[in-house]
Amino acid sequence: MIPSSDCVISVPVTAASCKTGQQVFAATVTRIEPHQDAAVVLELAVDGAAPAFLPGQYINVGVPGSGDHRSYSFSSAPGEGDLGFLIKKIPGGLMSSWLARAKPGDRLELTGPMGSFYLRGGEGPLLFLAGGTGLAPFLSMLEVLARAGSQRQIHLIYGVTRDQDLVLVDELAAYAGRLPNFTFATVVADESSNHPRKGWVTQHMPGDMLAAGGVDVYLCGPPPMVDAVRGYLDENGIRPASFHYEKFTPNAPLKATA
Repeated sequence: MIPSSDCVISVPVTAASCKTGQQVFAATVTRIEPHQDAAVVLELAVDGAAPAFLPGQYINVGVPGSGDHRSYSFSSAPGEGDLGFLIKKIPGGLMSSWLARAKPGDRLELTGPMGSFYLRGGEGPLLFLAGGTGLAPFLSMLEVLARAGSQRQIHLIYGVTRDQDLVLVDELAAYAGRLPNFTFATVVADESSNHPRKGWVTQHMPGDMLAAGGVDVYLCGPPPMVDAVRGYLDENGIRPASFHYEKFTPNAPLKATA
């Protein structure tokens, strides 16, 4: 489209999104907490000013001694010098192998932030769909919402393959105490699990919430999960007010779309 007269262009994002230019900065490891063979919580202290990012974005973390990097979503809130990440353990993986021998005090180089997957403003209901360590960006979003005293209806479905993959559920329970309209459900795909909700995230979608309309859907997980949810919405004629998703594959960059 070519404008033929004076016009005003409205961009449907907050002013904060204009303040997240990429930068390279250093950070120091402060905590490494393994969660069985499923994931690792990595916490870093940034040198100097805290990086500006939007809740949901990710950053590239250089793996010391490799000349390579891995991409991880922030699990912490913006504006803090202490950064948090939830990292999937990959047997023989580049970052996983380094984390196995890393210790507090080690130094890392980070580049970012990056990504178009981030929490938008609004007052309507929110449906968060997390697959595995795709939970990380939602922890950042929930912290921002809690600090703002949000009254929005929020439901999060956290789907994993095995019981052991359910990590940081206690943090979700804590948010349920801080956010009056926040609920969550965990789902395990393993048929041998004794978990009360088994199967796939699409089998536990809140029909009443989707039918009411006006819901903003955010989805972060591996490609098969993202594709399954997109198919479910299309097949059932569900049109959310907005739909934002990010695919991730271990050992590969994150990919955000819409």
